[in-house]
Order: sequence, then structure tokens, then C-alpha cells
Amino acid sequence: MDTYSFEIRTSSKDEEKAAKACLTEHAAEVAGLALKRRSNEPRTMWDDDLPFAVLVRSHDRIVGGLIGKIFFNWLDAELVWLEKPFRRSGIGKAVLSKVEEKACAIGLTGIYLWTQSWQAPGFYRKLGYEQFAEFENFPPGHRRFGFRKYL
Repeated sequence: MDTYSFEIRTSSKDEEKAAKACLTEHAAEVAGLALKRRSNEPRTMWDDDLPFAVLVRSHDRIVGGLIGKIFFNWLDAELVWLEKPFRRSGIGKAVLSKVEEKACAIGLTGIYLWTQSWQAPGFYRKLGYEQFAEFENFPPGHRRFGFRKYL
């Protein structure tokens, strides 16, 4: 029987690369996922993520928007924000509308995001996003919500 030990530390880039390669191999075997090849380099399912953004400009600067990535056929909305003076003006709703329009146009299945109890869970519910997860005490005294919307 093999012996093993555990290490608790920060991982290296090479270790992260090896983990992604292992998960990609498993996804290809079990889910039949094929990756687009751009070179002879080994690819992982994370290599095909595409950046995605809808940004709001006021005068000469960005004041809000959505920044994320396309992961498989879903938009992972990583950052959704609007500076305080622009909130409650309809701009946030307009941003999500443009995001959904573009996501539909490129054939995505849906959009998912995470938000905190002090941020905008009610906003996403009003726009038809469905809550799929909730973590209590994340951070202590607050909650974290996962929302999704099928397109």
C-alpha cells in the first residue's frame, strides 16, 4: 500500500497546472468534453475561458458594469458594480439587460453570479435571477447568495 502525507501551504503555479490537467482529463473521459486546440501545448478546460465585459462610462471614466468570463457555455459574472452616485438610476438594470442580450446572441445557456446579503440579492431577484445557493455566516453575521438565470 502506498503511503501519503498532507501538506498545508500555498500551491505553486506548477501544482495548479497539474490539478487543472487532472480535472480536464476527467471531464474529457466522463463528460466527453472536447477542447479547442490552438497549439501543441497541453490544454485545460480553463484555457478556453473567454473574457466578457459590459462597462458603463460616464465622461472619461468607467463607473460600473459587469466583468466576467465565459466558462463552458455559461457567463460567470465575477464583478458586477456601479459607483454609488449612479445606483438606483436604472443603469444597473440596463447593464444586465445588455449582458443578457449579448449572452443570448453568442448562444450561452445562462449567467451565474455571487452576491452578499449587504449587496444586491433583491436586485437580482427582481430581474428574474433564481437563487441556487445560500451560505450563512459568510462572513460572520452575513450571507452569501448564488444566483443564476437561464437564457
